[in-house]
Amino acid sequence: MINLVLLTGLIVLIKEGIKTKFPVILLLSGELILEMTDLTGRLMKLNTFNTYNYALSQFFGLVALTAVYSSYYIQLSREIRWIVYCYAGILLIGNILYIQNGTSVTFYSNIISSIIICSYAASYFMKIIREGRVEKSMFIVNIIVFLFFSVECVISTTFNFLISNHLGWVGPIWLFRGVLLLAFYIAFINLGCGVGKIRIR
Repeated sequence: MINLVLLTGLIVLIKEGIKTKFPVILLLSGELILEMTDLTGRLMKLNTFNTYNYALSQFFGLVALTAVYSSYYIQLSREIRWIVYCYAGILLIGNILYIQNGTSVTFYSNIISSIIICSYAASYFMKIIREGRVEKSMFIVNIIVFLFFSVECVISTTFNFLISNHLGWVGPIWLFRGVLLLAFYIAFINLGCGVGKIRIR
């Protein structure tokens, strides 16, 4: 379902032209590749492969969302962007070394990344309060980003509980996360369709 939504959204966005939509297309293209490789890994039961895939997903999500927010939402200085990119790179290297030591990557390394992304959404909400101007599709994206990464942060802190307990207890939490992830992708597809028709920053 998620892969189909991403693929359909990308086709629509690319048909409309990619110049102003490039950050959104980059985000969705990377997420589609990661989702497809994750699905392939699960079907082929390649657990180690999916562990590397998750490390890449943490890195890519932070880098791509930093680029999207810098392009459409808030003014991020070059210095701040490079600090975030360097942190994402260090996180990726750390996770890969962690995997090579025979230990699976955990959600714990995702906590700071989730907080950084939530801070982007919070900064945009503060901007709305200051300026008193709201663009609907951009506002919806921010609500979903803030909600998804807040949930992701909570999941990161309770990861051991969520993977070691009965599915009947933890299943609804993972299902809720899956619904939010789908809403996250749909919101960005909608944003991409509106880029060029809305006032950016």
